[in-house]
Amino acid sequence: MKSSILFAALSSIASVTAYPQYLETRQAWTPQEWIAPGDGDSRGPCPGLNTLANHGYLPRNGKGINLSKLADAMLAGFNIARSDAVILYSQAIRTSPNYPLASSFDLSDLGTHGILEHDISLSRSDAYFADPNPFNATVWAETASHFTTPMITVEQVAKARMGRLATSKATNPEHELSALADGFSWGECASFFEIMADGTTGTVNKTFIEYWFRNERMPTEIGWKRRSTTMPSSERLKYTRLLEEAAGVSGILRRDAYGRPLFH
Repeated sequence: MKSSILFAALSSIASVTAYPQYLETRQAWTPQEWIAPGDGDSRGPCPGLNTLANHGYLPRNGKGINLSKLADAMLAGFNIARSDAVILYSQAIRTSPNYPLASSFDLSDLGTHGILEHDISLSRSDAYFADPNPFNATVWAETASHFTTPMITVEQVAKARMGRLATSKATNPEHELSALADGFSWGECASFFEIMADGTTGTVNKTFIEYWFRNERMPTEIGWKRRSTTMPSSERLKYTRLLEEAAGVSGILRRDAYGRPLFH
């Protein structure tokens, strides 16, 4: 009897060792502790990366982020594939004041206007009006006005994005949106369905989005769970296409979530 129990225990250990992915499915995933940024910590215009820093997946001071740290954090915190991190890093590193000699960037570097930071953000001010790094409640109120149901849809996010575009064009005398920024802005919209949902339904709980953007914190306290499947880059491209179709801009050459030409 004792030998049978011992054999079963050893078999279980062997299975977990051979297939470590089983371990997480048996244990409820919980995020690392959230700590608000302090004086001297670096934060930027990306709520997703700020969240990863606030939870300690990225350096909590938001500084010295290289490719390895970025890829590990995106996978551990949001279950996003390394391929996505590689593409993001290839552009983020360009915001460093030490580029092209830089091997890392700080989160505040991402606020350098005209590279990744861009006009028409869903939650940040155009740089012409104010610092684009912090969350802007006025801008967010405009965005959230399009979220009229408990579950946000692709169509609603597309309308919010196009609404921000119209506002920027009408009010910002220095409005600009490069091809790269245009593509990344659609990728940011896609993150609603990939980070705060599991990428399968095309909808996302509005309370999760509100909590995430306002607090830059994983909304586990109100029921959010990290997706159980790893998000491939192809999923971001899928939602880019769906969002552009919903916005009525799919009939022309656009840029994908990584700034590359997108043909429909």
